[in-house]
Amino acid sequence: MCFVTKFIKGDFISSDAMAKLRQKNPSTIRIPEEDKGKEAFIMTSWVHLNRSMAISRHLMTVCSEALDATYIRNVDLKAWAELPGSSISNLEAATEKFPDTLTSRCSEVTSLWAPCLCSLETCIGWYPCGLKYCKGKQGDSSAAAQTNYRCGIKTCRKCSQFTYYVRQKQLCLWDE
Repeated sequence: MCFVTKFIKGDFISSDAMAKLRQKNPSTIRIPEEDKGKEAFIMTSWVHLNRSMAISRHLMTVCSEALDATYIRNVDLKAWAELPGSSISNLEAATEKFPDTLTSRCSEVTSLWAPCLCSLETCIGWYPCGLKYCKGKQGDSSAAAQTNYRCGIKTCRKCSQFTYYVRQKQLCLWDE
């Protein structure tokens, strides 16, 4: 499975900031400083990877093993359509909407061959999500003004719950 979503740039830090701040004790098992909770994603369409260049040139490579199981949300397509050089018609041409019929959750369906809504939760247990700032004195004198300076990398944990349509319950046996 491959889930395609728009992310907020502020959720991550730049690679140049990462390069400048060396992590002490790299082999240490880390505990995140902030838990960003769980975000729910209700997917609305499949992505046709052979037409996915309009969405991203990377999808064909990144999602190649999920040829029939690459999912996207309409709200993300609309956000990307606002970018210069993009259009909603080009983005939608790379997708196929899920059927409009009301479908039960897979945990409520008994037949392995019936369509249903599947849920999958994934968590990133530790990732760099911001810069840490420390207070320090500028200059050598004891009367020097206190300033903030970058002194490390803030770490976070975040979970995502993806809900998406499957044509058969047997494609979602973990959602019981």
